[in-house]
Amino acid sequence: IHFYKRALYLIKVMPGKVKVRVVAGRNLPVMDRSSDTTDAFAEVKLGDTTFKTDVYRKSLNPAWNSDWFKFEVDDLELQDEPLQIRIMDYDTYSANDAIGKVYIDLNPLLLPQPGQRPVSLTESSGVSLPVTGGGCVMSGWLPVYDTMHGIRGEVQIIVKVELFSDLNKFRQSSCGVQFFCSPEVPEGFKAQFLPGFVEELVVNDDPEYKWIDKIRTPRASNEARQLLFSKLSGEVRRK
Repeated sequence: IHFYKRALYLIKVMPGKVKVRVVAGRNLPVMDRSSDTTDAFAEVKLGDTTFKTDVYRKSLNPAWNSDWFKFEVDDLELQDEPLQIRIMDYDTYSANDAIGKVYIDLNPLLLPQPGQRPVSLTESSGVSLPVTGGGCVMSGWLPVYDTMHGIRGEVQIIVKVELFSDLNKFRQSSCGVQFFCSPEVPEGFKAQFLPGFVEELVVNDDPEYKWIDKIRTPRASNEARQLLFSKLSGEVRRK
């Protein structure tokens, strides 16, 4: 019985954690014409989980310095779901206004880094989990893009991914496998063998032809299509 319970735990264990910190924004547009400022905050979303920063009042260059937002995800979410950063303008008496959005592909952070060794991380259950040493980190300023108005400033973020090794030997995962879209072998790599032609077709309904498109804004429709393309891209790579 003990072995059976432990096996179930290993199958269900989350293979990774994503930590996000929203540091600051700059050159945001004026959203409050009466004061020529903006009351900006950020929403951070991965999968079905969303976090929000505090509202930074009356500034076009907010300094949120948020806490670390932590997501526990499975390998499908890590590869398919983009990390979404939405910058919003807070309104007290009406709906909050969208400033722009950032989509981040997490796949580059899943690749093993040179010189890293697996280390042991013990969960509360007492099971020792191999983890990529130190995790992979990306940080910097990213453009905030709005489908209606274009670039609307920048946001500074820090993203850290801690990827657990695949503990279920009966289940294959493409986490950490590097994919290329290139007419030739990239510099620094060599082709060891050619497995033949692979064809994969992934189809989904266009969000603009769904019933909800009749009542939502053009911006929301554009963003729904962007998100769908991102998810389909990740799914094709896994295939």
